[in-house]
This record gives sequence, structure tokens and C-alpha cells, in this order.
Amino acid sequence: MKPWTHVVTPHSDIRAGRLDEAVFAADLSDVVADRGPLEYSDPWTFFRRTYPARGLTNLLGAVLARLAGLGKGEAVIQIQTPFGGGKTHSLIALYHLIRHGRKLGNTVAEILQAAGVDAIPEASVVTFVGTAADPLKGKTPWGEIAHQLGQYDLLKEHDQRRRAPGKDLLHQLLSPQPTLILMDEIAEYSVKARDFRDQVVAFFQELTETVKVLPRCVLVVTLPSSAPYGEEGERALHQLQEVFKRVETIKTPVEGEEIYEVIRRRLFEDTGDPQEARATAEEFFDMYLRLGDDLPREFREPSYRERMRKAYPFHPELIDILFERWSTFPAFQRTRGVLRLLGQMVSELYQQRDPSPLVLPAHVNLGNPAIRGELLRHIGNQYQGVIAADIAAGGKAKAEQIDQWMGSEYTRYGVASGLARAIFFASFSGSEKQGIAIQRLRIGVLQPGLPPAIISDALRRMEDELWYLHCEKGTYWFSTQPNLNRIIVDKEQAVKPEEITEEIHKRLGKLAGNELRVTLWPRASQDVPDTRELKLVVLPLERTREAKDTQHFVQELLERSGQVFRSYRNTVLVLAPDAGELASARQHVKRLLALKAIQQDKPLWSQLSEENRKVVASKLKDAEEGTAHRLLSAYRHLAKADRQGVQWFDLGLPTSGAKASLAYRVRDYLRTEDLLVEHISPGRILEKAMGPAEQEKSVDEIYEAFLKYPHMPILDKKQVLLEAIAAGVERGIFGVRIGELVLFKQKISPSQLETGAVIVREPKKVAPQPAPSDKPPRKKGPSDQEPEAEIHPPPPESDTSKAICHYRLKVQLSWKKISDFLRGVLTPLHRDGAEIRIQILLEARSERGIQPRTLDVAVRETLRQIGAEILEENTSGPPAGA
Repeated sequence: MKPWTHVVTPHSDIRAGRLDEAVFAADLSDVVADRGPLEYSDPWTFFRRTYPARGLTNLLGAVLARLAGLGKGEAVIQIQTPFGGGKTHSLIALYHLIRHGRKLGNTVAEILQAAGVDAIPEASVVTFVGTAADPLKGKTPWGEIAHQLGQYDLLKEHDQRRRAPGKDLLHQLLSPQPTLILMDEIAEYSVKARDFRDQVVAFFQELTETVKVLPRCVLVVTLPSSAPYGEEGERALHQLQEVFKRVETIKTPVEGEEIYEVIRRRLFEDTGDPQEARATAEEFFDMYLRLGDDLPREFREPSYRERMRKAYPFHPELIDILFERWSTFPAFQRTRGVLRLLGQMVSELYQQRDPSPLVLPAHVNLGNPAIRGELLRHIGNQYQGVIAADIAAGGKAKAEQIDQWMGSEYTRYGVASGLARAIFFASFSGSEKQGIAIQRLRIGVLQPGLPPAIISDALRRMEDELWYLHCEKGTYWFSTQPNLNRIIVDKEQAVKPEEITEEIHKRLGKLAGNELRVTLWPRASQDVPDTRELKLVVLPLERTREAKDTQHFVQELLERSGQVFRSYRNTVLVLAPDAGELASARQHVKRLLALKAIQQDKPLWSQLSEENRKVVASKLKDAEEGTAHRLLSAYRHLAKADRQGVQWFDLGLPTSGAKASLAYRVRDYLRTEDLLVEHISPGRILEKAMGPAEQEKSVDEIYEAFLKYPHMPILDKKQVLLEAIAAGVERGIFGVRIGELVLFKQKISPSQLETGAVIVREPKKVAPQPAPSDKPPRKKGPSDQEPEAEIHPPPPESDTSKAICHYRLKVQLSWKKISDFLRGVLTPLHRDGAEIRIQILLEARSERGIQPRTLDVAVRETLRQIGAEILEENTSGPPAGA
């Protein structure tokens, strides 16, 4: 393999170290004004340095076809790429093609062939660049278009008054000749034109509609993938996207591996002998195959050998990290930023006659102020100290010193320094993806001739010596924090899983709260009593919401209490942990226990500096304060019974810093969602607790219904129901019978409804009477009048001649419908005053076999407690095959 510096030749400014960053910053307004770098303003130079990517060629061809009147090609085209991703470059290509294409000859022959045209059509080219336009004193977009077309008078008044013209005027403006309209940075212009932004948006609405019906007119605009200038930019970009999405075709000028050739064209005037690139790719690929599983599989696929050939003289990993990580920073200008950084690297390495066969991530020289500054502008100058201490400081940084101490291959290849550069280069992104795994890290440093074992040895030494290098689970990264984490990780590895569980149990016990009756870690349904009070059941840690048996277990808790069916299903709430959040909480508690262990390890503690002791104390304080929040976040899934079985709710994440218990969080959520009511309207009682045909119902029955049936709201307490009934009586929504008295449209005390009260749906002609009182009756005076009628419940509207005195029923039904049978059959008969006797014939069969303990402890004990008379009882077994 030859050194890459002997194969390719950079452009002259890069070779001479006079890299002008302006050559990577395309500006359409500069091109139109015939100023700026020759690489953009001169059409021959521009097309010579522009790689004809498939997307770009298709874009140019589509525009040519429509301008030529071939009946194809899109009318409205949006070019959308990330910031700095080639949008303006595409507009400049269109500008030069239509303005100067007839002089370019063979330079654009491939484009003409793709478009299916013989020559560049005659057409007007109109441009508008939002960053160059002045929304205060300059022309509006419509004024500028009219001006460039020589018809400014047509839209002069609209321009001066900042009012968008209608479609008829735009049709008149654009229809006489084929026209290409190029508009760049319109989102930024829309933000600046805040006083008449609505008119700008309206103009684009009318313009797109007009262009769409003109057969030889094309509008090409650029919109960024992310908005400029915060909230104002977001609003402006959204408005424009809404306009264009109805009629646009989105084009992406460069996709996938084409970026490699784009970079090569822009940086090198001669990309060298293809056979040299192929030989180098082959050598690297053979090395990767020999290393096997020490490297990620993707680098051992034949397709990666082809990627190395295409990216030559760069290793694809270098470019991929730039695009996949650094370009995710909002201010990183994607292609422009990549070209700028790689241009600096090529310039320096070429002048040094670098002997390496490829340019690797290990060659990102952080000692070069230009390269360092390009990276630090995105991550902050606080990393200056990290670089100086660990990576590059004129031979004084710790990685550089390791190379000097170890000599031989270390010095020749700069192994430790190269590893430090590669780790730093992969340590950052605009997303959560940070750091690099050891398998992938090897790719950024290894080259044929370098013994692979040196990599692992160097990393071990770096972990021992460097101050800001961090490693966890085989992933390396740099941070501004000193690597005290190494001590913590060691202590974490010593923490046993059962210690974490024990600590979580202890803290959850304190977090349970007393706002509800709490049952912790039930193992079976009998652990949760079947009582009227509202209960919160906190599941064991292993019963996560995602665990496959959790649903069945929760359903068992809600439907049964041991061997019997649960009566008060609407009083049970179940809290289950989230698997992901619980894993995070376990890791947090593991860290907490590790920090405590550091403090309690006296020999270790005495060796720590005062600063590191403060760091440990601060981390421990944060861990202590954050534990409750982590556990509350973990127990976020709430279940209650519903008609279909189990209904789940997500409590979401708790407010950071808020002090709350599990029970309080559940109550607060239920109140917010109107599932737990502290007030209920009288009409809702009729709607929820009484059937349409039911004329009366006891208060106790209604209260029981709220406790039993999951479709009912959960009452905060019984007083909520009593107060609502009292209000309903006073407002005449229904009456209430207490003893022999029916009260209607009068004020009563909720305490009067505690025992024996019955709601009457439609009291008939009952005069309002004072509520019963414990005070002795007052003697009548001369002015006292007799009431119009005594207080009685309205007589039932029934035909006593057809009344039934005896009713006998024999029925077979599913045991799951027993509660419905009780509610819908027995209760109405009892309400009619019937004396009911029931004989039950029960037959239970089980292939597994019914356990004797079940009969003794559950069945017979329950029958005894409810006073049932056993008339007949038989057993047989064991089951066949037992």
C-alpha cells in the first residue's frame, strides 16, 4: 500500500495550507451578483467540482423537462436536507444550468440526456434569497420576482404596501415565457418579516397554485429540516410546510454513499489511480477478516470493502462519525461542516507527508487550533482543559507521554494518542448517542502493520493514567468530569442484586403513604382483604407491567380474594412497576449503595483528595434525593377493574423535586382523571346506580353498587354519596323515604341518610315537610295550619289483581354470572317483599384434582361463616391417571 499522500492530490489552496472556508459556504445571492469564490461563481469550475449525484441529476433533469414543455417534470419542488446538506448548491446548479448551460457543452451532456432534451431551453431565471433580502426596506418576494422579470409596475403597489398579490396577477406576471423561480432561505425571511408574515405565507400559497397550472414554469424552494431562531422559527417553518406539502415534490440531491464522491470532488483535484484505492481497501478488509469478532460484523461484510474504496483516501468511519454524530448538533452545517473539518485535516496531513494508507479517526489532530476550534464550537470551550491534560499538549498530555514511555510501535504509530483522539472524536453528538465501544474503536486506529494487541494494552494504560477518560461496559468517552467513576464502577460491581432489592423495599415502604390503605408485595389474592375501604396494592418488583404473567396476576387480585370472588372490586387499585424505569431505578440504587460503600471504606476514603471527597458527597446527596423520584417513576402503571377485566393507566413521570407518596400520586391522578370523585351530582347517581325501571333503591344498595361495580366512579368516601343525595332531595331531583316519611324538595342533613334511607325516583304529589328532627314537637299556636297531606311514599302503580304470590325458578348458569344473578334476580324480588329461599346444586370437576385443603379451608369454612345448611355433599377421586 502507498501512503495516501502519494496517490491523491488536493486542490492547490489545500496543498498550500491556505484553505479559504468560504469555498464551502455556497450563497446563491453571491453567485447572482457575480461575487464570491470562483468555485461557485464560475459555471465551468462549479460543474467540474460538482459530483453528479443521482438525486441532483434527477432534479436538474426534471426542471429541464418542464421548462422545455415536454409535459413532464414537477411544477413545485422542495429541496429538503439537514442544515448545510447541499440545498443551496443544488439551486446554484440550476441557476448555472439554465443561465449558462448552452455554453457548457459536454459538461452538461449527461444532464440533458437524463432529461430527454436536446438543448437547454430558453427561460427566465428568477432568484430570491431570504438571508440577503431586507424585509424592512427591500423588496418583498413578489416585488423582487416582478422586478427581475421586468414587470415591477404590475406589482408595485402590492410590494410597497406589503400585500400579497392574487393568482390572477401572478398568472399575468409569469405566463408569457418559461420561468424558473429559485427561492432559498425563505424560512429565515419569514421569521424576519414578522410584521407581514401572514402575507408572505399567503403569497407562497398563491404562487404554488399559479405555478402548478403553468406548463413551463417551475418553482424550486429550500426549507430546512429544523427551524431557525427558536419558537418564531418553528412557527414560520410550520406555516410554510403546510403550504408546500399540498403541491410539492421533495428532492434530496445527495443520498447514501454518494457523499463520499461529493467530498472527494470538493477536496481533491486528482483522486488518483482507482487501483491504489482498491488495493488499500482490500488490505484493510483482509485485516478485518483476520481479527474476526474483535471487530463489529458490519466491517467484515464485503459491502464495507466497497465503501472503503469509494471513500478513499478517507476511512468511511471518519466520515460516518461526522455525519451520524457531529451533524446532529443543531449548528453543525452537515456537508459544509464536514468539508471544512476534512479540508483542515487534509491540509495539515498532506503538508506533513503523512505515511498512513488511509485518513482515520485517529488522525483528527486536536492539537491543531483550527480542527480543535471546529469541534469545540459545538461542545464548549470547557473541553480545552480535557484535551490539554489527556490528549494533545505538545507532548505533555498523558496520552502523548504514554507513547513516549512505551517506545517502539507506540511512538511510531502514536497508539495512545491516536486512541485518545478517536475516543474524543466519537464522544459527542447532538443526541444521546455518545462514546464508542472497544470493537468499533479498533476500527478508528488499526492499520496493517500495527499489532492489534497493542490496542488493548494501550487502553489499559490510558484507563490508569488519564484524568478525564471514562469507561463503562466496554464503551469509552471523554468528559469534563474526572474519572472518579472508575472507583464507583468497581464498588457497583460488588453490590449484590439482593442488596438492591432490599434497599428498594425499605424505601418503598417509606414511600407508600397513608392516603390509601396500602398492601405491599402481595403474593396471592388472599393477601388483599375484600373490604369496603379504598385499597392500593403495590406489586412486587418482579411483577413489572411488561412481564407476561402480570396481567393474569392483577386480574386475579381484582376478581378474587383467595378462593372466593371479590365483592368490592371497585375498591382495589393495583400499582405495577415499569420495566425500563425500574431498571433505571435499580441502577440508581446500585450507584447509591456504591457511593455509601466508598464513604464507609476508610482506607479508600483516606486516599481520596478533598475535591474527590466532595464529589462523592455531592453524588451521594443527589442519589439520596433522587431515589424517591426514581422509585415513583418506576411505579407508574395503575390498574383497576373494568367490565372487560383490567384497565391500565399510566401515571406518567412525577414532577421533579415534588415530595409525594405512592398513595398520594395515585389519589391525585384518579382525581385529575375524574375517576375518584369528591363530589357527585344527584343526577349522576340516578344515571349510574339506578336502572331506568327502578323507582326506588336503598342508599345502602347504592353505596354498595359504587363499591362493587368497576364501571362506577370511585367515591372518595361515603359522605360524598350522602351529600349528593341530600342535594338531590333539596333540589327536587328525587325524593327519599326515611321510615314512613317521604322527603322531597326540602333541606335534610346527610347524617339522616345513614341508615334505612331509600331513594324514590318520582315522589307523587307529596307536600314538602320539615325534615325529621330529634327535638320535641312545638305546641301548636292559633296561627298554625294543618298540613295539606301526611308524608307518605307514593303508592306503587301496580295491579294487585294480577300480583303473583309464589314464584319458583330452576335455572342453569355460569358461575361467573352469580353476581349478576344476585343483582338482577334476587334483589328485585326482595325489593317486592318476597321471602326468598334458595337451594344450590353445585357440581365441580377438575382434571388436576381439587385439593382437600381447598374444601376444608375455603369452601366449608365459607359455608359455615354464612350460615349455610349443607343438605348433601359428595366427593370422588382421585382423577384418572393420578
